[in-house]
Amino acid sequence: LMKRSITYLSFEDIYSTWYTHNCSITGTPLQQKFLTTSNSGLVCRQLLFSAANGSVHGPSTNAKVQRLIAMCEDFFKYQQGYFSRAFITFFLELLNNFMDSPPFQNFMGGAQSFLPEGSKAFWREGQHLPQVPTCVLRGVMEKHTTPESLEMISNVLTKQSGSALHDSQVHVYDAVGHPVYTKNRNGRVLENCDMGGAVQRCHHWSPLDEEVAFLKTKRDAIQGSFDCAKDRHVYPWIDVNVRFGFIEYASEAKKAGK
Repeated sequence: LMKRSITYLSFEDIYSTWYTHNCSITGTPLQQKFLTTSNSGLVCRQLLFSAANGSVHGPSTNAKVQRLIAMCEDFFKYQQGYFSRAFITFFLELLNNFMDSPPFQNFMGGAQSFLPEGSKAFWREGQHLPQVPTCVLRGVMEKHTTPESLEMISNVLTKQSGSALHDSQVHVYDAVGHPVYTKNRNGRVLENCDMGGAVQRCHHWSPLDEEVAFLKTKRDAIQGSFDCAKDRHVYPWIDVNVRFGFIEYASEAKKAGK
């Protein structure tokens, strides 16, 4: 029934690609021209558990990895006297091949966005339309609905940050629709577009069901960890933008299929 299409729905693991290409005016001249016309269909944005401002997971993991590297170096230096040069060379080549592999590089590239440097680079290059309102959905986990697969990462984030106000990935004060730690003209544009959103009792996997079926446990099924209403992630955003005229209803002729 909508006259203009909904063009943007972002999950935290793909936010950078969708946010840059679907909601900004960067890109080729043809893409920029299309986005700035009335026929582009871009009338509003919706961010689900946005990690665009990074996460405490990033700096904490970075510090742990550096400590782990130093510990491994001390350990393996001592072991050099017990193994042959051929074995040591083989082990180093195996480690280098693993670190040069596409899956490892893809993982590290995605994790980079959690760091302050990655977030700053992301927001520094963005150019977004000033007339497109932004809605956000933020979540805070509860113990009685936390999936077993997210228990450890949730407790780690609480311990690292000192706050339990998070969805197991980002905190509520970071999951907003504008840059928090990068100040520039585009950030001010997005801050003016940010309509905010109420904090909901959910984790950042709450929109998923079949996609995480292989991770579900008996306890998850008993407490309904993934059984929340899925439409609450989308339709309140649509309703509020319809109410204020950003999304227009289709004409009677279009409803009839003429």
